[in-house]
Amino acid sequence: MWAKSLYSSYILAFVLLLFNYSVYSQSDTTQIPKIDSTKILFFNYSFDSLALNETHYADTSLFNASYFDPLSESFNTFATLSNAGLAHHSVLSPFVKNNIGFDMQIPSNENLIKNEKDVRLFLPLLPYSEIRYTMGGKKEQQLGVYFSREFAPRFILGMDYNLINSPGPYLNNKTNNSSVIFSGSYRTNDERYGLGAFYFRNKLEQQENGGIVDDSIFINNIETDRRVIDVWLEQANSVIKSSGFGFEQYFVISPPNTQLIDSSAKTRNRLQAGRIKHSFLYKRNQLSYSDNNPLNEFYEPYDPVLDEILTHDSISTQMIKNTLIWNSLSYRKPNKTPLFFFYFGGHHAAYKLFQATNDSLLYVRRYNNNQLGVLGGFNLNIKNKTQILAHLDMLIGGYQAGDFTFESKASQGFRTKTKDFGEIEISLKLLSQSPSWFYNGLLSNHFRWDNNFEKQNTFELEGAYKYKFVKVAVKQASVDKYLFLNSNATPEQIGGTLNIRTIKSTFDIGKGKFEIRGFISYQKADIDSVMHLPEFAANLKFAFSQTLFNKAAVVQPGFNIRWFSAYYADAYMPALRRFHVQYDKKIGNYPYLDVILALKVKRANIYIQYANLFGLTGDFNYFTTPGYPMRDARFYFGVNWRFFQ
Repeated sequence: MWAKSLYSSYILAFVLLLFNYSVYSQSDTTQIPKIDSTKILFFNYSFDSLALNETHYADTSLFNASYFDPLSESFNTFATLSNAGLAHHSVLSPFVKNNIGFDMQIPSNENLIKNEKDVRLFLPLLPYSEIRYTMGGKKEQQLGVYFSREFAPRFILGMDYNLINSPGPYLNNKTNNSSVIFSGSYRTNDERYGLGAFYFRNKLEQQENGGIVDDSIFINNIETDRRVIDVWLEQANSVIKSSGFGFEQYFVISPPNTQLIDSSAKTRNRLQAGRIKHSFLYKRNQLSYSDNNPLNEFYEPYDPVLDEILTHDSISTQMIKNTLIWNSLSYRKPNKTPLFFFYFGGHHAAYKLFQATNDSLLYVRRYNNNQLGVLGGFNLNIKNKTQILAHLDMLIGGYQAGDFTFESKASQGFRTKTKDFGEIEISLKLLSQSPSWFYNGLLSNHFRWDNNFEKQNTFELEGAYKYKFVKVAVKQASVDKYLFLNSNATPEQIGGTLNIRTIKSTFDIGKGKFEIRGFISYQKADIDSVMHLPEFAANLKFAFSQTLFNKAAVVQPGFNIRWFSAYYADAYMPALRRFHVQYDKKIGNYPYLDVILALKVKRANIYIQYANLFGLTGDFNYFTTPGYPMRDARFYFGVNWRFFQ
């Protein structure tokens, strides 16, 4: 099954490139405009982003070529398990759900799952395709395919496909994750009407081994063959499916302005009536966990099993949501951000939740809910120096009525024509949210609870100063009635307020042939019995570029080092797919060093990476999650190849 999925992915990538080339080769190449084809423009899903000039260029830099893993963000650090494509969470800040409404998130696999927030609508002047392939030790393989083409005037189709396939170094440690997004967009010639649509699907097949039984066997390197080290679970598996589709359409109320079409027409200022936007979203998550040995001693500290022969837990959530918004945007002025933008509207959502264990009619729960909400906000932008924005979203009817989120941000730049004194940012977030269905009620073979927790209220205030390539931010977060999973992997709510203070500095330096990027952070929670964080964390990537063969190629040696201080890192519970606090094992204070050699030849970025170099020193304390050693020192080879034909 694993090999079949991998070979199917390669065939898909080849067919797409062949199709793209064959269609292009039949066109009249004399009509191709002279452009910088290495710059591929896109905007995140919503035509408002395009009208607000919030567009981005696809990253084609050599410096970022080796960031092939979804968890290799340069300004973050993740706690992971012992293989690519498994559960994870950030160690830099606590996981606090920032959106209101019925909970459709899968937090421990959030960075591996593509959804409506990951849809990118490209604006290609030429057909664009990109292949990303990485091969690592223990037969690990990662594949990515981008494709975008304008098939008719202003009618653009795109695809984003990703695969992670890795047998893993330990017993019962395989992963086979795939995700795909299909997208399309169309705008009329006068841009009075636009329609964008998408479909996404994710399937994550993950073997769950519960970690190794005895850490000392790994730490002391008693057994060098990782496949024979005892693990807790040898027959447990998780399957996660997340899929959905949706569309967005807008209509500008005022008729087109002839000045936007005919540059010779006389300029006239007139009142614009804005635009109406409607969006629809359907989303479905299917989660299952199975184990042929429910009486394994790994589960003994938890609830008595309902079925002693087989564990097969399943959860399904579905959502249908419609949103109607009026905003002040009218016709887009290319490369110009509006001075003032405001909006208001409403949304209605219907949800379904299904829980079952071992497909027994005696152990089934079903819930149907509806929600009605309102939203609004504004954005003020003065000469790209002063920006003030605010957003409010509140549920006014149905399930979780009264929940709200309010976000605001103000920034002021201090720049003249000759000098730049930096920029100050202040942001505020208020969040009042009812407990997720996960915390209030769960039914499974190993865990069951029914709770009636109170609302959790969050206050976040952050101040930051940016000067050239450096940003320093100070953040205070207070969470009243904080909800978490305790050391027994069951929900618990504190009676008071949890405070988290953070200081973080990020830097991104490009000076001549040198590039340096990274961060250093300090964070502290005042109730460390409910939230464990490494006080210090840092990440540094350095690279040096040198041209070769009369500038026909660029070679770039470099390194990336990550580190965080020792702390009681959260443990992982496979049967819940969640992390929870523990007080027994401290991990950290280990430098994860990767050495990289990258080469750019025309539109191909090629790299070789040796990961976890310090693993060769004989210090085997490289854990980021208790019971789950990081992978040993290993080679990676990868190529990113872009096509404009």
